[in-house]
Amino acid sequence: MNKNRLSRRNTIYLPQFTIGEDAFDAFGDEMLPLGNTAAVIYGEKAWAASKEVVVPALKRAGIRMACGMPYGQDATFENVEHMTKNLQVREADYLLAVGGGKCIDTVKLAADRLGKPVFTIPSIASNCAPVTRISIMYHEDGSFREISRLKTVPVHCFINPRIILAAPVRYLWAGIGDAMAKNVESEWSAEAGERLNYGSELGIMAGRLCFTPIIRDAGQALRDAAEGRNSDSLEQIILNVVISPGITSVTVAPEYNGGVAHALFYGLTSRHHIERHHLHGEVVSYGTLVNLMLDVMHGGSRERLKAAYEFNRSLDLPVCLANLELDASDTLEDVLEVTMKNQELLHTPYPVSKEAIHQAILNLEDYSPGA
Repeated sequence: MNKNRLSRRNTIYLPQFTIGEDAFDAFGDEMLPLGNTAAVIYGEKAWAASKEVVVPALKRAGIRMACGMPYGQDATFENVEHMTKNLQVREADYLLAVGGGKCIDTVKLAADRLGKPVFTIPSIASNCAPVTRISIMYHEDGSFREISRLKTVPVHCFINPRIILAAPVRYLWAGIGDAMAKNVESEWSAEAGERLNYGSELGIMAGRLCFTPIIRDAGQALRDAAEGRNSDSLEQIILNVVISPGITSVTVAPEYNGGVAHALFYGLTSRHHIERHHLHGEVVSYGTLVNLMLDVMHGGSRERLKAAYEFNRSLDLPVCLANLELDASDTLEDVLEVTMKNQELLHTPYPVSKEAIHQAILNLEDYSPGA
């Protein structure tokens, strides 16, 4: 074993969370040890759906709102700077982010720059942003900019399924697609064959909850969500969308934290209709199929591709370019250029070229799981 690897310090911050319809009753236990003033920063729709529950829970816990302010319209450095310059935010003991992934990522980065703790309340179950140590940042035109790495994870995540049920079901639908990618990408990246450290093995094991259990529970969870009903299936899916991939994200070595699915997503954001008309997890779920097809081209599991393809089709997640308003005759040259430059492809189990990804896309166009 490499001696340098043994001597390198490795710190893992595992996500902490509370889930349940009374999750906000834990505010006092989790927040008060760090102070009694919170800067509450939110997405406007999320706050409209949650403030009638969040504000009384803060008062019961003896926590004062130093301020309440919207985060902006996107996860941009401009919005981060606006927060960090706000005097009330600067004077608060900690930040509380209430919203979707872009809101939470923006607030996390602001807290990181201010050296303040951050707590999260997801208003949608669409990704693992509420518990991770990164912020995915965009340009003001909506195109991908970079992934900012943070000093630590949020202190605690409070998940109230009733808040998530207030959001359109399509966010949960897209979140399911995003979560499955975490398992596919981490296992694919680890196929390079080097010995994994403890954190990477732990994270890859956690990521497996994002494949078979999601296939098992997703259909029922979406039906329950459409009817506004909390259930065991719904809570299991929420945890396997928010927490399980979050554990993978914060424990595996950076080289196992990405793959074709997310790299292709970032490439596709160079087509502006993707950001305007399609959700992150929706597009990533298509990239997952491309990732699996590329692996089949290198001798990988056809059964995994079949299971994921049939799952996507059963939930109306994308299985072809047309589902993303693209055409098979499109060379995707601009998309693939951005894809190949993305840090998600810095570590791969075999050489990956834009030609190979394009061929996987074309193969997926012709794919039939019954063949």
